[in-house]
Amino acid sequence: MSAIRKLLPAERGQYRAHLLRLDKADRYARFTGTVSDEVIAQHCESLDWTRTTLVGLFDRGELRGAVELCFDRLLWPGAAELAISVEKGFQGRGVGSTLVRRSLSIAANRGIRQVHLMCLSDNTRMRALSRRFGGTMERDGGEFAITFDLPRPSQVSLALEAFEDGAGAVNAVLDGLPALLKAA
Repeated sequence: MSAIRKLLPAERGQYRAHLLRLDKADRYARFTGTVSDEVIAQHCESLDWTRTTLVGLFDRGELRGAVELCFDRLLWPGAAELAISVEKGFQGRGVGSTLVRRSLSIAANRGIRQVHLMCLSDNTRMRALSRRFGGTMERDGGEFAITFDLPRPSQVSLALEAFEDGAGAVNAVLDGLPALLKAA
């Protein structure tokens, strides 16, 4: 069973394990450069959960894809930065599209007017995602700077986020149910 939901700070280890499972090419694409296991561990430990929202795809209890949405009102008033990672076996199945859609909606619901994303120029999947969601691309050397202009939040978008959060919580409980039953 798969579920897409926000991660809790207690699931930091799941995020670290997910990033460490990325192969060399996907890790390079996610961080727009080569990073070691130690850099990933440090990145996960330094996450500021007061300004970061993680949305992930869980499959059978394991995090397999994630969007990191970083809000920093001092550096980017009214803007946020997005980074996405999806493990090989889950690519090409709409996971990235769903994660990006959810993240853009979350950002808009928090009054964010623009979301920024950097991707390597050869990352055709990320460029296709940006076009699908109306992003504008500007080439910057070997990378593309992508900007998504977001609508204002509405009652519908706020209700949809609340519904998706509730569904994610129910799915998380159901996903853990087999382990609870075995323990009993």
